[in-house]
Amino acid sequence: MHHFAIIALLLTALIGMPAPAGAQGQAPGAAAPAQDQQRIVALVNDEVISLRDINQRSRVIMATARLPDTPEVMRAVREQAMRSLIDERLQMQEAKRRGISVSQQELDSAIALIERQFGIPAGRFEDFAQRSGIDPAIFIAQVRAELTWARMVRARLNATVTVTDQEIDEQIAKLRSLAGQTEELISEILVPVDNPDQEEPQRQTAQRIVEQLRAGASFPAMARQFSRGTTATNGGEVGWIQRGTLPEEVEQVIAQMNKGDISDPIRSIGGYQIIALRDRRRIAMPGAGDSRVTLKQILFPLGQAPNPADVQAAIARAQETRARIDSCEAVDAVIEELKTPGSGSLGTLRLDDLPEAFRQPVSQLNVNETTQPVQTPQGIRLFTLCAREESGSFDRNQVRQSLLMRRAELLAQRYIRELRRDATIEFR
Repeated sequence: MHHFAIIALLLTALIGMPAPAGAQGQAPGAAAPAQDQQRIVALVNDEVISLRDINQRSRVIMATARLPDTPEVMRAVREQAMRSLIDERLQMQEAKRRGISVSQQELDSAIALIERQFGIPAGRFEDFAQRSGIDPAIFIAQVRAELTWARMVRARLNATVTVTDQEIDEQIAKLRSLAGQTEELISEILVPVDNPDQEEPQRQTAQRIVEQLRAGASFPAMARQFSRGTTATNGGEVGWIQRGTLPEEVEQVIAQMNKGDISDPIRSIGGYQIIALRDRRRIAMPGAGDSRVTLKQILFPLGQAPNPADVQAAIARAQETRARIDSCEAVDAVIEELKTPGSGSLGTLRLDDLPEAFRQPVSQLNVNETTQPVQTPQGIRLFTLCAREESGSFDRNQVRQSLLMRRAELLAQRYIRELRRDATIEFR
């Protein structure tokens, strides 16, 4: 779970941005009169959320996601600000009840890390926030809340969740069975539908989010501020997902997407999902770098400082040659015909011992497949995989931690639902 991620992303958005005109702490759009700033908007178990709190959090959301200042967007932003503040109050109240807190030293360390990451002079974090037009207390409260919530989830996880050796063995067996299949790297935003009356308004909200994302808004920022899924604190990052893991209606959409696409809203369990397809690859075995590969190569040499036309001609020649290779045995005949120096067998090597430029294309091959042309200073190369000996090594502790992380995300979701269910929330 990433700590103080919202603050870090907001600092990125604000670096170099001049402080806004007007009074510090005004929300985007029309400013409320000063005397209204302390007006109570909601009570969460008798703890106040004021209009100023809503305005400050709205500014954080607007700056983080770089959203346009329109009435429609501001209405959605203010609703999200209210939800975020309610959850934050509930989390901190639960932490106080359970006697869980973070020390000033931990908080100072987190702030110091943010200062180093973003080139802010040591000890000048609050000055930076003020110059950006944000009350420093807003940043610090979010840092404290994220650190505290993470500690609470870890405490409950350690008390209630275990991972057995049998579960680790089953996960390793599953990973072995999936090797060679396709998986996708995705991020998600979940816009929930808790009752039928919310169906159309939430669909419209999801559609507006898609439009902003396709116009260039940051997906991680939008996920952190608008998603109600378990991945929201990670900027919506789900990670690498294998087929059969997600609901069928979601997988059908993903199968039609290209890398970099943002999906339309998908009606699924719990609400509307928005998917970003970040990458697609074949599933590699853990420890794949220790795999041993037997390779043959064909080299199309280039002279020193070749001109672009020569490079393109060599690539075209390599593409034509690749089309003629349907097996490792076929490579020898092609080499004999072309008589290109530097071509031939490379023997058997550890995958990790290959130069980085070769490792990725070779790692994607099945036996008897040939890479696309690979450009190097010496020329254009084709690699054909003749054999592969997979590594059988798995880091059991890494598998255990992966299983624990998934369960922590589910536990965190259930935990906040319990807090909402048991709370008394009054809007004014």
